[in-house]
Amino acid sequence: MHKLDHIDKKILNILQDDATLPLKTIAEKLQISTATAQRRISQLSDAKVIERTVAIANPAKVQRPLIVLVLIKMTHSNTPTQHRFERLMATHPQVLSCYEISGDYDFVLTVVNKDMQDYHRFTRQNLSGDNNVANFNSQFVMNSVKSSTKIYLDD
Repeated sequence: MHKLDHIDKKILNILQDDATLPLKTIAEKLQISTATAQRRISQLSDAKVIERTVAIANPAKVQRPLIVLVLIKMTHSNTPTQHRFERLMATHPQVLSCYEISGDYDFVLTVVNKDMQDYHRFTRQNLSGDNNVANFNSQFVMNSVKSSTKIYLDD
């Protein structure tokens, strides 16, 4: 396990806000050399502290304005059919996140859609039939107050 020091945490905070910043800018913000910044970022990547670097698209501007949180109750837990469902959700392009959760439901998904027909198609193809889903509850996002991927790290 990679032990994070205060410089690592500052680097992570900066990169989580804007991973396109030049190394020189990151180094200047932290008052370290460019080589040190590059080495630290490489170490964080090698240790999988930085899992990947991505661009985050605005759902509305890429014609996926309908965001749905879907609570799912499985018919059977810890079975090959549940594992198949997990693999399907992990690779499905409409599913932004899939978490196995505690409580009354087994999973919560975040699903992006073009429109209601698109979501209806998703539910028919993925949440019914032989996919081990007993029932699901759809919660439609009305307004996005905050949507972030940043995990703030303090010193």
